[in-house]
Amino acid sequence: MAPATHFTPSQAHAAAAASHHPPAAAAAAAAATATARLHASAPAPAAAAALCPPFLAAGSAACPPVQNPIFSGPAAPWAVQPQRAASSALGPEFRRARSTKNISKRNNRGGGSQDRGGRASSAAAGRCVDKLLRVASEDRRALGVSLSSFRGELVSPDDYCHVLRELGDRDKSAPRALEVFHAALPLVGNGSVDKGKLLTAAIGALGKMGRPDLARRAFETGIAGGYGKTVFAYSALISAYARSGLANEAMGVLESMKGAGLRPTTVTYNAVIDACGKGGVDLRFTLGYFRQMLRDGLCPDRKTFNSLLSACSRAGHLEDARAVFDEMIHLGIGRDIYTYNTFVDAICKCGNIELAMQVLLDMEAKNVKPNVVTYSTLIDGYSKLEKYDEALKLYEKMKSLGMKLDRVCYNTVLAIYVKTGKYGEIAIVCDEMEDLGIEKDTVTYNSLINGYGKQGRLDIVSFLVQDMRRRGVAPSVLTYSTLIDIYSKAGMHVDAFNVYLDFKESGLKPDVVLFSSFIDTLAKNGLVEWALSLLNDMTEMGIKPNVVTYNTIIDAYGKSKVLAEEDPEVGDMGIVGVYNGQIIRAANPVARGRSAIDVRMRRSQELYFILELFQKMIQQGVRPNVVTFSAILNACSRCNNFEDAALLLEQLRLLDNFVYGVAHGLLMGHQEIWSQAQSLFSQLGRMDSSTSSAFYNALTDVLWHFGQRQGAQLVVLEGVNRRVWENTWSEFCLDLHLMSCGAAQAMVHAWLLNVRSIVFAGRAMPEFLSILTGWGKHSKIAGASTLRHVIEALLNSIGAPFQVERFNIGRFVSPSAVVAAWLKESGTINILLLSDERVQHHASPSNLVPRLQALQL
Repeated sequence: MAPATHFTPSQAHAAAAASHHPPAAAAAAAAATATARLHASAPAPAAAAALCPPFLAAGSAACPPVQNPIFSGPAAPWAVQPQRAASSALGPEFRRARSTKNISKRNNRGGGSQDRGGRASSAAAGRCVDKLLRVASEDRRALGVSLSSFRGELVSPDDYCHVLRELGDRDKSAPRALEVFHAALPLVGNGSVDKGKLLTAAIGALGKMGRPDLARRAFETGIAGGYGKTVFAYSALISAYARSGLANEAMGVLESMKGAGLRPTTVTYNAVIDACGKGGVDLRFTLGYFRQMLRDGLCPDRKTFNSLLSACSRAGHLEDARAVFDEMIHLGIGRDIYTYNTFVDAICKCGNIELAMQVLLDMEAKNVKPNVVTYSTLIDGYSKLEKYDEALKLYEKMKSLGMKLDRVCYNTVLAIYVKTGKYGEIAIVCDEMEDLGIEKDTVTYNSLINGYGKQGRLDIVSFLVQDMRRRGVAPSVLTYSTLIDIYSKAGMHVDAFNVYLDFKESGLKPDVVLFSSFIDTLAKNGLVEWALSLLNDMTEMGIKPNVVTYNTIIDAYGKSKVLAEEDPEVGDMGIVGVYNGQIIRAANPVARGRSAIDVRMRRSQELYFILELFQKMIQQGVRPNVVTFSAILNACSRCNNFEDAALLLEQLRLLDNFVYGVAHGLLMGHQEIWSQAQSLFSQLGRMDSSTSSAFYNALTDVLWHFGQRQGAQLVVLEGVNRRVWENTWSEFCLDLHLMSCGAAQAMVHAWLLNVRSIVFAGRAMPEFLSILTGWGKHSKIAGASTLRHVIEALLNSIGAPFQVERFNIGRFVSPSAVVAAWLKESGTINILLLSDERVQHHASPSNLVPRLQALQL
């Protein structure tokens, strides 16, 4: 991405102006420099033909991958006009530096807005709308009677079209608009032209209401009646699909329009390009329609470029957005507030907030007044970069300018206060919204529920859910996903399950996030088989699981427990609900009093399920990540024998041969693998600390579990050197809170060896030494920390003189003099030194202690 200093809109505008004034040589040179800088960072694009969709290039295959940016360079779409003279891409008419306002008006007269007519609607049309809005939407007879009562006052068809347009703007009941359309048909006469105008108005109104399905029904009525086969009706239907982001449907209507022998207009193509952008269609396909539009001899207008700019923004293609914006300047197309806002949005999505602020200054210089959308976009851009102070300064500036804030802006500010934990300000903003009559919407509630849920304020979460119901705000899929996640993390699995049952009755279409949240709940509650069943449901519903979904189930298998009856961690919390017509009752993810045979059978079954998951991942092309590898290694550490673990690692080879090679080499004790392990650890260092530490924990666990004790210790020491675990190692206090059981045991041995070197060096020590494990505050029973039990057993087995501290059951302490005496005993060194089962021993006090001394942080 080019630096922000390479381009400002004002520089490019000066460049365009200079091209029309030869005497201004300096300005022209600056313009050339600005244009060169704009495209300097862009790689050479592929040939223009390679960017066309398959149906635009005869005999072509699917579009090959193309490097970004797509729009810049000699292959830009406006430079490809095979049916025109090469010297002029868009023709002399459009290349004149004139406003596009007249072009837009012309296109509106020739496109889908002909129903507006050339005169103002009558006063009776306004009274008719008011009366229709008072009639129940389901009362078909009353709607027809109300419309007929104005028959003598309404002038056909313009007043009827006005009624439908007003319903589209003011009403939320799409069935009412559809009934009014059917009732108005016999009132406008038998002329196909007048009925066609009415049809176009009805399709437009239904599209505004977000009901393209009803718009399609009205369109089919027009086709069947012989008055729907018009460019205007087809264009209106494409626009209806575009408003809802239904790109495939919009493209299908365009193709059927051509099949019917109708020639698309600029308005038609604008709607298709808009649909492609909103529907997330590959930017190359959107480009293909734009290029086809040029080949058809149509002149793009401001809306065309705005739609292209919006498509670039949604795709996160900043360089392409810059190229589109620059071309608008070059062609003399005036930029409106929508152009600037869309460009700012594209810049903010790519994280270049400095350039976005430059565009803000350029807007003011060009007398385009920034509005609430401009500032809201900038505030959101700062928020995504976690520059909350700068975002809130803009918010205060908006208020000082006397701007009327809208719901979107308030939602953005609320999200910032939620992220920063400023709950007093949240209450103030909510009160301010209430005073201004701005009702909270689903986005508002989702943000508040997520924020208070993360703070553990489940009482407020419950209130917010009830408030949503009371105010009639419909929850979204994200609402359900967030609630499932909140209740799951709080251990309230029954509540999470009930949320899922409520969701099933809502009629909403689930997404991968909701399924992943519920799968996580089932897996963590011990219902791993049910989680796998839900995974199959996802596939059957056409929802492709992502890597997070698979990681959740694999990790659940790897961490599942089979404990004895007397184990203190066993609780009786579980899920009780109905799923697929079956009653689910599940105890805590443990099995009480299972025999050794039962345990082995369960492990074998889990191994089978994990192997099945691998196959599904490979079949669906889901690429694993480091979390997947950590989950696989966790599963290996739970295997009954080394052969089962080796079988799992073989599956890992199919996903990533390098990670497999390191894990397998360390398990087999191959000393030469250590250089590759170092390379892997360096890659982990570029990840966040939680992800990195999880991998170290999983790797050391599996090594420790299968007797590669020294290998586990070397991995742990590497992690300490690379600061994987924060504040873990100090000379006289060891903090194991963030470590797994295997990693913690290896760490205890290394730490005690380091203390031994201090003792023999004669250095002073504090009165007490301590080892922290945590006391399991998140467990159902205080002190029921698995890590604490493991470390206690380890200290007892090696005879280390540590005892549980009287007032902190998660801390083991010992007087330093007692520890020193124990470490000086002749047999202690042999107890502390670790070895591997499958490698030649290469550790001794002489070569291990210096490594430990290097860890003095």
